[in-house]
Amino acid sequence: MKKLLLDTTYILPLLGIEIDIQNLREKIISLAKNFKLMLNSLSILEAKWKILKLAKKEPSILESFSEGLLFLTRGEVFEIIPFYTYEVDLIATTLHKYHKDYIDCSILASAYINADTFITEEKSKMQKLLEQIPPNYNTYRKTSTKLSINTINQL
Repeated sequence: MKKLLLDTTYILPLLGIEIDIQNLREKIISLAKNFKLMLNSLSILEAKWKILKLAKKEPSILESFSEGLLFLTRGEVFEIIPFYTYEVDLIATTLHKYHKDYIDCSILASAYINADTFITEEKSKMQKLLEQIPPNYNTYRKTSTKLSINTINQL
């Protein structure tokens, strides 16, 4: 089964934050039928920061986050890739020279190592960043395909 790594944006509704992508829930369910879904552990941290800001005005959102976190971490739909593995950190640190958001770098590094496809709303930025990965890092890829970067609407 092909592996697909999701950017943080796509898990936000599972954690209580609505986003403006039509039929996102249905699209994720459809993807889960055709792909092994993955995410970087920093996506959960990034979402938590957003939740904590929103919770100042809407405290009940913390409960939504907790329920979503249970689904992400204990369900069988998602594989969570730790940001702290040697290979992910090595590539993310290399990418950080070109892009100052380490979380973005780590998420892309996770996709580069583990996935066939990476979906993000920042497709062009991530494609340019992907070009900065040195060719000798190909040895860290766990798939035989070239990493494809798309938005969710392109799948």
